[in-house]
Amino acid sequence: MPEYIPVIGMEVHVELKTASKMFCSCKNDPDENEPNKNICEICTAQPGTLPVPNKKAIEWTVKIGKALGCSIRELSKFDRKHYFYPDLPKGYQISQYDEPIAEHGKVRLEFVLEDNIRDVADIGITRAHLEEDTAKLLHDDSGSTLVDFNRAGTPLVEIVTDPDFLSATEAKMYCQELRILFRALEVSDADMEKGHMRCEANISVQEAGTFEIVDGVVKPLDGHTLNAKVELKNLNSFKAVERGIQYEIVRQTNMIEKGETWIQQTRGWDEDKGETVLQRIKENAADYRYFPDPDIPPFHPISIAGHISLPELPQATRARFHAEYGLSYADARFLSEDKIWTNFTDQTMSELFEWLHALPEVKGDSDDIIDQKKNKVARLASGWITSKLGGILNEKQIGLADVACSAENFAELIALIYTGRVNATNAHKILLIMVGLNVDKDPTHIMEEKGWGQVSDEIQLGAIVDRIIADNPTQAAEFTSGKETTIKFLIGMCMRATEGSADPEVIEKLLREKLSLS
Repeated sequence: MPEYIPVIGMEVHVELKTASKMFCSCKNDPDENEPNKNICEICTAQPGTLPVPNKKAIEWTVKIGKALGCSIRELSKFDRKHYFYPDLPKGYQISQYDEPIAEHGKVRLEFVLEDNIRDVADIGITRAHLEEDTAKLLHDDSGSTLVDFNRAGTPLVEIVTDPDFLSATEAKMYCQELRILFRALEVSDADMEKGHMRCEANISVQEAGTFEIVDGVVKPLDGHTLNAKVELKNLNSFKAVERGIQYEIVRQTNMIEKGETWIQQTRGWDEDKGETVLQRIKENAADYRYFPDPDIPPFHPISIAGHISLPELPQATRARFHAEYGLSYADARFLSEDKIWTNFTDQTMSELFEWLHALPEVKGDSDDIIDQKKNKVARLASGWITSKLGGILNEKQIGLADVACSAENFAELIALIYTGRVNATNAHKILLIMVGLNVDKDPTHIMEEKGWGQVSDEIQLGAIVDRIIADNPTQAAEFTSGKETTIKFLIGMCMRATEGSADPEVIEKLLREKLSLS
């Protein structure tokens, strides 16, 4: 058992992309470049104004809560959270305190591709509540600070976890899973670089045997005192989440070993220096002087929950792709992270399975044989989707939605490869053309127009093999004398001579036959 144990909880804020702000009808566009364009008397806290809650924001918070496996409260309310800072025009933030919309959920993290101290981590969700975002502070070169209220009043969901993380790797994956979830639910773009999603960690390194966690609360065992927690902010990337937590664990551990203590505080992650820096002494709940907002009546989120249906969530899609299509965990994970890729994959597989079942040679096969063939063609398709199609789009720096290549025609290309009508080299050329066109084009027509169909005729290929052997006598002699690897060179020369259209298996067969007779 380790001598020191990091106790880590996460707080994640996500901006909802509703059409209007949380408590007024101003356009919700926190990325607007023109300062103070989308503002009104309500979101700038002019005297005598009254907030009106955004119904869509409440519905989306319920949706997030359901997706996180939370219980949706029968009764909820908004509260005033008081603190004084230039980005808070009212002197308080409208938030939620003791009656959040959702609570007591769970997120399961599975570490198949990552190294972690445990294979599975179940992270408890303490609460998910709704609040308004603050304004944005802009610091200029003269040392002045300007306030842009475009972001003030943006609907903001805060998700708080139990202190269930045991490593920085777990915290990073949790944040990644949330971003995938928010995008799948279509409630936020969750772009960390733009501040749509902000992650904060609460970290306290404790000595083994001095504490226990009961109902998501860290409690000292008899005679022991807990080390104070540190809230870590300015984690604006997944890499920063991991590095910042790792640094803070080491910093606190070193302090314990030196016999030093610290008080509860907020620290910021300095990416350039690779260290955390003190920002302020951390407030407690009592310092915020919470009380129910008198201008907003309580509401019943449970009445909304029954009308909200969830799509297939990314983790379920990942498991289905692995089980139904036989995809590797890596491919299943990649293809389930974005709804456009997920839909493209499902449509491609549906087209391929329908085509496969219609083949005359398959109709007499048993269910087990058909399943084997489906897995084979599915793995072929997933490899081409992730590595070939994904690679081309990444190189061109465009998205799948930006190209005319349909799932139907992509499936046809996979069928051409599967049946040996086109080899991988020419199939890649065809895919490049399909991606580059403004209209969706049948890969079979491209293959026929370019003459890229795979040639398997032994008489036609035999003449080419004879010429390659004659033009490369040294390599031919090396192979006949026992240098097996030389066959790859000769195959390559034949493929070049046929511009990649020859069936490489037929080429190798002919080479071996002709060289064994020479």
